[in-house]
Amino acid sequence: MNFFLPLLSKWKRSFQIAILVFGTLAVYVLFPAESRLDVTVQSILLSTVFFVVLPILFVKLILHEPLSVLGFQGSKHRFGIIAVLAVVIPIILVWYVLLRTYPVSESYYLPAIIHDSFPFFLLYEIILIGALAFLYEVFFRGFVLILWLRKAGIWAVFFQSALFALFLIASGVGFSWQDAPLILASLGSGFVAFYTRSVPYSWLSAWLILFLSDVLILIIR
Repeated sequence: MNFFLPLLSKWKRSFQIAILVFGTLAVYVLFPAESRLDVTVQSILLSTVFFVVLPILFVKLILHEPLSVLGFQGSKHRFGIIAVLAVVIPIILVWYVLLRTYPVSESYYLPAIIHDSFPFFLLYEIILIGALAFLYEVFFRGFVLILWLRKAGIWAVFFQSALFALFLIASGVGFSWQDAPLILASLGSGFVAFYTRSVPYSWLSAWLILFLSDVLILIIR
């Protein structure tokens, strides 16, 4: 009996996390839109509550564990930086090939104000894209990959990326090229999160991919 207790405890924990993951995504997608709020503002507010606050409360109040289990920690030595560079470079090369192969730039939206103003472009990328990347990293790479699925091995990287892609499709109007950099970033940052167990480094890789993706779009246009 004592042999099965730890196993049952692990299954119970995994089941609780699974319920919270799919429940959170379902509520987010079905949450009624508030017409008085800007779509971007509403998205950031909802993502903050569902993708950051809820996982943190779950870890602290239900699991009674430190936030390091969510990936809120660094990486030993310089491995984190090496991991970031190892995924960002090939992912950006893939994005470049897509841009040259398909008419991506024609349907890819960027605010008009950032086309003619480099300071506004930097503010947009650092503040808005940086915040969006962080919110997604905490939930999908921290909560889903590191806390819930990491023991499943490398397949956890692809599962969380597929789950993220389905979330983007369900919360939008189907797949668009606008989602492609986000999906590529989820795959790249997923590898970083898997090997470093660090959300700060996975966030850095995701943000760099999104930032450089927009830079390439502007250059090609």
